[in-house]
Amino acid sequence: MSDAFTVYSDALRGVLGRAWWSVWPLSTRHAAGDVCSVVGGQLLKAGTLGSLGVPTQTDSSDYQDSLVYDSEGSVAVTMKGSGTTDPIFKVLTEADAGGHLRFTRERSVFATFVGMRESGLRDPYTLAQPLVELYFRNLWRPEWVAVTHVLTATAATVLLAEDRQAEAELRLAVGLASGPLQVADLAGQVSLARSDRMGLKWLGDADATPFCRVVRVRDSWWRGVDADFAPRQRPKGLAPEEIPVRLLDQARERPDEVAETLEPDVPLAGSPVGGPGPAQS
Repeated sequence: MSDAFTVYSDALRGVLGRAWWSVWPLSTRHAAGDVCSVVGGQLLKAGTLGSLGVPTQTDSSDYQDSLVYDSEGSVAVTMKGSGTTDPIFKVLTEADAGGHLRFTRERSVFATFVGMRESGLRDPYTLAQPLVELYFRNLWRPEWVAVTHVLTATAATVLLAEDRQAEAELRLAVGLASGPLQVADLAGQVSLARSDRMGLKWLGDADATPFCRVVRVRDSWWRGVDADFAPRQRPKGLAPEEIPVRLLDQARERPDEVAETLEPDVPLAGSPVGGPGPAQS
């Protein structure tokens, strides 16, 4: 598959709402407080807010859920319990439990995530003031975003069809399923028993982070600061220039004028002036 990311991100865009980004590569792990660059629609980790001296407090939900996505019904799923037979299964034996997937449209996506739990910053808009301070001191770039919320999954399975009528058989680990099987069980400990005309095949676990939300500094805000206060870089050896009180008041009283949640479809402008990158941690 020539561009699996494009297929995957286009398919899942908006499934959880417009503000949620699909994380790519699927093995990437994000946490609230990460600083990322946006490159080609992907979030590439550049450091952390902590490395820039910005403390973050996060809360985690106690509620867990599962998600199954089948490209608007273009994937037919047949589940099979141990001790049963079905001619649709070519590899799984009577003793096996698992599922058969048949794709009826090319470039369609089957994705399932289990044990999904949300964690995030208690109040993302409290980032407005530290972002003002960082940007004024040339320590923050407009093309950067800060991760405010993540959805983790204890296990996940993602399959992308290369062609219409692609097929796959997934075998569940022995003893994994208890009770009636559900499609979401295919995100557990499964192995790929057979595939035909499939593109990407990813079976992962260990707290993947398939979705996240991010904030950025508003274009209108940083452009105004550049116009009103440039240059802000003082000669070496001099104390940093004091941040104007009106910018700090704006961040405290009207944080939405400084920072905003960035949706995946919104272009992110670059900055004519770039500072050093945040340290990794």
